[in-house]
Amino acid sequence: MAFRGTEKCGSYVLIVVNTITIIVGVLVILAGVMGILKQADIDEYSGGYNFELVCYGILITGVIILIVGMFGWYTGFNGSLLAGKIYVILIIIIAVLQLVFFIVEFLKKDEINAEIESYMNRTMNGTAYEDLSDGEKKVIDLIQGQLECCGLETAEDTWGEDEIPASCCVSADNSTVSDCSSEDAFDSGCRDAATAFADKAIKFSIFILIAGFVLEFICVFAALFSVREGMRKKKYNALST
Repeated sequence: MAFRGTEKCGSYVLIVVNTITIIVGVLVILAGVMGILKQADIDEYSGGYNFELVCYGILITGVIILIVGMFGWYTGFNGSLLAGKIYVILIIIIAVLQLVFFIVEFLKKDEINAEIESYMNRTMNGTAYEDLSDGEKKVIDLIQGQLECCGLETAEDTWGEDEIPASCCVSADNSTVSDCSSEDAFDSGCRDAATAFADKAIKFSIFILIAGFVLEFICVFAALFSVREGMRKKKYNALST
């Protein structure tokens, strides 16, 4: 009886986890679609880099997540042997891809930081803020406002003392002030702030990958228990008739 209870628990785990997975898949698909539709705005903020391929990658990822979630949900609900096998195979493939991504990300860490530094050097190249294009201003304001930094290394070395962008200073209610001086500007330089943010993002992604491995491990065993319960029910119904 205790073992059957474990089998039913496996079905419940699959239904709950994969209901969330389906929702996440739909949200990722919507994010990919919105990225494709808003490509012009993304290009403007990215400094001219084309992220259309990335958006299609997000869209495809969302579709894969949705399909995996549907197979997992159906396995938990019906205990189908075929659906269970497909689900386990998909989970194993995803786990392998995650491992590859983890290795590549670890090996490319220094290269990513170097690319970020290069991008910051190109973006904040010593040109006066007022001489920048509207697109370049939006990029710089976004970087400085979000990372709470100013200039490449300091406010003065990039913008001088008299032309510091308003995005270098933020008031207590988080609204950008119109008059910003070097005394009020953020202390951190954006190059160091950007690389520090990238390091945190990489560490966070590693944490997510580890959590994903644990969840996938649980889902594989939950699927096996759910399939066993489904087979037991079918066998019982066959004997009853």
